[in-house]
Amino acid sequence: MIGVVFRTRTERVEHVIDYLGAGLLAAGLSSIVLFTSLGGTTYAWDSAPIVIMAVLGVVLLGLFVLAESRAVEPMLPLDLFRNRTFAVTSGIGFIIGLALFGSVTYLPLFLQIVRSKSPTNSGLQLTPMMGGLLITSIVSGQLISKFGRYRPFPIAGTAVMTAGMVLLTRLNVHTTTLETSVYMVVLGLGLGMVMQVLVIAVQNAVTYKNIGVATSGSILFRQVGGSVGIAIFGAIFANRLRANLAKALPGVHVPTSPTPTIVRHLPPEVHAKYVGAFSAALHCLTAGSSQFSSQR
Repeated sequence: MIGVVFRTRTERVEHVIDYLGAGLLAAGLSSIVLFTSLGGTTYAWDSAPIVIMAVLGVVLLGLFVLAESRAVEPMLPLDLFRNRTFAVTSGIGFIIGLALFGSVTYLPLFLQIVRSKSPTNSGLQLTPMMGGLLITSIVSGQLISKFGRYRPFPIAGTAVMTAGMVLLTRLNVHTTTLETSVYMVVLGLGLGMVMQVLVIAVQNAVTYKNIGVATSGSILFRQVGGSVGIAIFGAIFANRLRANLAKALPGVHVPTSPTPTIVRHLPPEVHAKYVGAFSAALHCLTAGSSQFSSQR
């Protein structure tokens, strides 16, 4: 009956796709990620390819802003940045991605190299973090629906998340699986109060027609932060590992790009020093991440 009687009115609206903005944004972000990932490792920081990528990234992102200001239907409307909630949540999301994903990404590698875990078991070690994230995401969502306030949750979540990052700096050769799981749960509990709540805050702060672009824009900054964070911390980790190996094993040729199989077949005396150098490099990485996230 409903299908026969009620007729919905459809209004066809022609949209203009912002191909220029999409291309400039993709090219600019790619240049920045390549600059941070290749600088100091594959190329020296003052080498021509690195300088070109840095300049190209800045120029392309500047052109993206110019293109968005003139586009008929911009991919990322610049008016959104006049909204204080969108600007703040995007900045927080960028920092979360930078500090969190840039360090947590290397934890499975730590378990494989230092603790001799299999790739499957090292990946499963991230499960406690996702469990904590799920718990606080559900609880915070229910409390927000009940009381209508979401501001306390990101504040508390960033504090808990920073505590989790500080706990991760305690990882070493002797850390047990249980201790690692507890640290990951604490980190996940903090994340659950931040990541999803930031999306809710953005959606409540913009007009209905901008909900989609505001949501995707906020998530974009978090993903960009994660990409840049992985690249930056990867460069730091590689440099620290190289320095630690040169100090622990002078004159001994050892791989600076390790795989669990290669490390497992090193001579016992070399293996012990290699694992110690690897653990120290990762400790430097997580310590830097915790200090960076605590400044939010």
